[in-house]
Amino acid sequence: MSEKEKKELLEKYHIKPDQLPRILTNDPAVISTGAKPGQIIKIIRKSPTAKYATAYRLVVESDTSESFTFAEPSEEFSTASEEM
Repeated sequence: MSEKEKKELLEKYHIKPDQLPRILTNDPAVISTGAKPGQIIKIIRKSPTAKYATAYRLVVESDTSESFTFAEPSEEFSTASEEM
């Protein structure tokens, strides 16, 4: 969103940026748009009841120590194919 749109949004709802829901910088939507921490992004989704639903998120820095990784399956669990 532009600075003008950001200002209008905050004034319309009488809120501060930190009162918005947050979205992390490592979120695929943030990465694809190139948004930076402190910016507000506008998300428009299709809605079965309202045609479109609009949401706003404050971009915040992600904590890289908590990034998602896929672990190898544990030996204590087996799949059905391994049991055959």
